[in-house]
Amino acid sequence: MLALLLAAALSAPSCANPSIVSATVKSVTTSGALKNYTVAVDVQNRGDVAQPSDLLMSVDVFQAGARVDQIGLQPLRPNQSQTVTYTFHRAAEAGDGTTDLKFMLDANGRAGNDVDCHAGSELLTLSV
Repeated sequence: MLALLLAAALSAPSCANPSIVSATVKSVTTSGALKNYTVAVDVQNRGDVAQPSDLLMSVDVFQAGARVDQIGLQPLRPNQSQTVTYTFHRAAEAGDGTTDLKFMLDANGRAGNDVDCHAGSELLTLSV
């Protein structure tokens, strides 16, 4: 059994594996009737291949099913991480946990094992 698992691991192709590892609210400030939120999104290449230097990957931000922002990422080396931030405003009286933000990796039309082998977490939802 161990030999079979080892053989499978050794035969797996090398690839880049960008993953959204977390999204957290870093700060909330109130200005009159609005609350201003800053969310930090951490992305890490959990693969063993560096992404191409000309890759234009991004984190797309969705709210209520509509894309509301696109945040650029640098190409990541194996185990390298990058944190990007998203800032938004909403009514101060809105209840906690009533806004769902979806963060999704977007390779902008590029494909291949050096871009993303789709083995990680490419979508994360945060309720604010």
